[in-house]
Formats: sequence, C-alpha cells, structure tokens
Amino acid sequence: MKFMDLYKGYEKRKIAMDERISSIISRSQFIFGSDLEELEEKLANYSGSKYGLGISSGHEALQLALIALGFNAGEDHSDKEVIVPALTFFSTAEAPAFLGMKVVICDIDKDTYNMDLNLLEKLINKNTVAIIPVNLFGQCIDYDKINEMAKKYNVLVIEDACQSFGADYKNKKSCNLGDISVTSFFPAKPLGCFGDGGMAFTNNEEFYQKLKKLRHHGDEGGMSHVMLGTTGRLDNLQAGIILEKFKGFDEDMCLRRNVAEYYTENLKDIVKTPKIESFNKSVYAQYVVMSENRDEVRNYLKEKEIPTALYYPNPIHLAPVLKHLGYREGDMPVAEYVCKNSFALPIYNEMARDEQDYVIEALRQVVK
Repeated sequence: MKFMDLYKGYEKRKIAMDERISSIISRSQFIFGSDLEELEEKLANYSGSKYGLGISSGHEALQLALIALGFNAGEDHSDKEVIVPALTFFSTAEAPAFLGMKVVICDIDKDTYNMDLNLLEKLINKNTVAIIPVNLFGQCIDYDKINEMAKKYNVLVIEDACQSFGADYKNKKSCNLGDISVTSFFPAKPLGCFGDGGMAFTNNEEFYQKLKKLRHHGDEGGMSHVMLGTTGRLDNLQAGIILEKFKGFDEDMCLRRNVAEYYTENLKDIVKTPKIESFNKSVYAQYVVMSENRDEVRNYLKEKEIPTALYYPNPIHLAPVLKHLGYREGDMPVAEYVCKNSFALPIYNEMARDEQDYVIEALRQVVK
C-alpha cells in the first residue's frame, strides 16, 4: 500500500496530459506563455478572486506576498510582528523570519488544529502588521472572525491556503479569504503538479501589480528593476500539467471527501478523527488522527505494510533556528500535544474501499 498514489491521478488523464506536455515542448514555451495565462485566469475565477498569479512554489508565494504588502526585501523590519500558528509547515514562519520580521506564535484549537482564535487577539499589539492563518490539513479557519480582528487593529491577512485549494468556507472558496491568499501545487497537494509550484490570489490591483514584478526580479518591463524580487515564476510546463489535472478537480475532491468520510465513520470510536466545522468543506490534504499510543500504533501498522506520516513532528515555536524568540517547551501545550500524538493515514482520491477496510481493521486490532 502507498501512503499517497500519485500515479493514479496521472493515469486517468495520461493521454491529455502527455499531449499537453508534448505541445509545450514542441512550442518550446517554457517560461511564461499561454498555458500559464490560462491557468491564472481559470483558478482565479474558480476561487472567486479578481487576480491569480503563478508562482514557483507555495513558500515563494508566501514570501512575495509579504513583500507585496509593503515589507520590502532589504529593509529593516525588526520592529514588525507577524502572527503564525504553532502547528504548520515551517514555511509559514520562515517567510516573515527570512525578511527579518519578528515571528509571534499562537497555539492551536484542540479540535480543528487551526490557530486558536480565542488566543489570537491577545497577541495583537502596536507592532503587529500581519496575521498568517493556515488552513491546516485542508480546512479553513474562521476568516470572518480573523478579518474582523484585522480590520479592528489595521492588520493585514495572508491566507495560507497551501493545503486548502478547493476547500469551501461559508459558500466561498479558499484562496479568496485574505488580503492576499497563497497556495501550493507541490505534487502531494489536492491539486498538485510534477514538481514545485504555487499561486497567489488577490482582489487588490496594487498587490497584484507588485507580485507580477516581484516574481520576475522586480522588473516592470524592459529590464527596469524597480523592486528587489526573485526568480519566482511558475513555469509554463507545470502550468500545463495543472491545467489538465484541474479538469475534473471537483469530482476528484468528491472522491477524496468520500474516502475521508468513510474513515471517519469507521474510526471515530477507535481514534480521534478530524473535526470539520459545519461551515466548512475540507479537501483533506492529509487525514490526521490522534492516539496517545501513537508509536505503538504506527509500528503495528508498519508491520502490516500500512505507511503513515507525521504532520508535524515538532511545533513551530521549538524550531532550533527560532530559539532566539525565547519560546520554551510548555508554551504551546495544545500544539505540543498534537505533535506528540497525531499521525496521518494513507489517503488519495482513488483509494479503494478494500484498502481502507484493511487500514481500519488494523487500527481496530492495535487500539482495541
């Protein structure tokens, strides 16, 4: 059994995808091009955003989003604070830290594992310039509450939707819930390419124009570099691949949700299963469960040739490179508990019911 069978997603689109790749190669249109433009338009429309911009990775999109919001590379931002959750991929904290900003970490909700909004407002002060909420494991956080706080304190919001493209929030789509929203097309994502890729979305033309320059070395055209940027373009080949995978994406997410819901129905009395808020439809980028006997359970599943994974083994505030922030073990008790007791089960769109039954039965045996 595979933890995630990426080949099956390619297999059912093989002919169209091979033709698309061959067309791009024959046109030798690798950097920028019609495929990228088509993708940007389609995904912006899908999310409900006015603008979509292909970026080389989700992380690069996050970093460029901060710069586009006014925190320019090469300037002193040591007095500016950005709030991030304690449980996320390191990139969420790395992007502001890389720009010299102070990372402020907020513990998570014990049920959804997203940022605890009861703690968030207490962390906002006169130095706070941005909040980066993460839609962890494919479920959106409550953006009505976050945006209300942000407006109250004149703080910007970057929606880290690197795990939630396609998710629904109160009849809106993820990637249209912050001042700028970013997502990732890393191969294991619900909508993934064949390498690194990402996108930024916004309804603000000024932010969009800045992002366009930033992803191409701050070039406003004719090699006139007006900002410090980077090589942050999504290449045309990856754009073409994503376009083909986007066909039937909603149907894929229905399959994925069915897999997740079958797990939940059959595991809810065995392990702690994901809690999805009533106003959300998750895309289940990962299917994460909890057991206080995690290591024993994972070892047993490994013996049964069932792969598992950790998302994430360590909370953000205990990252060695951030030790200068002064956080200690015990500061984020919920995130620390989740890191020690959670693990992810195999999940992918085309996962067969008998494979799930095998996983479920193995868990019954070890947790009984």
